Amino acid sequence: MKYLFFIISFICWSCNAQELPILSTSSLANAEDAMEHPKNGNYAKDLANYRDQYVGVWEYNQNGIIFQLKIEKLDQALNKIEYNGEVSHYNYTDEVVLRYKLIKNGSVIFNNLSEPIVDHVTSYGIKQADSNFLHGRFLDHTRNVVGTYDISIPFESTNTIIFDLNLGTYTLKNPPVYYQDGQPLFSIPTGGIEMTKIN
Repeated sequence: MKYLFFIISFICWSCNAQELPILSTSSLANAEDAMEHPKNGNYAKDLANYRDQYVGVWEYNQNGIIFQLKIEKLDQALNKIEYNGEVSHYNYTDEVVLRYKLIKNGSVIFNNLSEPIVDHVTSYGIKQADSNFLHGRFLDHTRNVVGTYDISIPFESTNTIIFDLNLGTYTLKNPPVYYQDGQPLFSIPTGGIEMTKIN
């Protein structure tokens, strides 16, 4: 059921909170509320503060690759579907936003760690009661491809996460011929990498 919520969430996002009225609320901490989250006008709140354990700057540093991932909370993110300028459906969700820095062999490939949050469509995540991980979408800016990911926390850990970018689910943002260059589909590390909290 959680994937239905994510599919609806992908359609159209906007940061203009309070543009549309909140008609009901539900809790991301209550598995029984899962069907309420995508309802029109609903606000799915992080009442259990699930996101707090993921917030911070995390780093992977191996084989000449430094990948830093900044995770921040974004409250009441607006999700809306519009047709011909009319809003046909909307809801709000407490989520996280991801930004990153990628260095390969001493060269900075990409860095948006210090940029303000202007777009939470392409790199965001949600943690719900019925999952033991954070799940969302991530834009690899270098390759211009969006993938889905899971972030889990090893048992009793406070300073490590496992970031797992799913290689089987992605959206190409460039024409397919662009990706026929012999390079890996993603420039960021994949395969369930362990990251350590640095801030």
